[in-house]
Amino acid sequence: MEPPAGPAGSSSESPDPAFPRVCPQEDNERVRVVATRIEQDGTMLRRMVDTARCRCGRQWEDLTVRALAAPPPYRPIPGAPIYHVNVGDGTEVMVAEPDLCGPLLDLITAVLAIGDVM
Repeated sequence: MEPPAGPAGSSSESPDPAFPRVCPQEDNERVRVVATRIEQDGTMLRRMVDTARCRCGRQWEDLTVRALAAPPPYRPIPGAPIYHVNVGDGTEVMVAEPDLCGPLLDLITAVLAIGDVM
């Protein structure tokens, strides 16, 4: 059985038929985002989103770019959770919960909510 075809004129060939390519390769960069929430007692919640396995890679890429465009300063507060974001290109951001806002909050919330357990 053939995987579903992508947009007209695009290459819909995928190395794995279970994950058919929806967007042309040049339009959908692979994004891997790992988000970690670290509580005061050391409890960690870590999730990962890898767009090689999803059809919404463009949205993840756009959100990641917006979130990392102007990260807040790292100002830890005793007792407040700390968030660590790692993007596959080596970019890392740490932020205390009181400073978490805007696109970075959206990115961390989405990754921790629907990302894969690591």
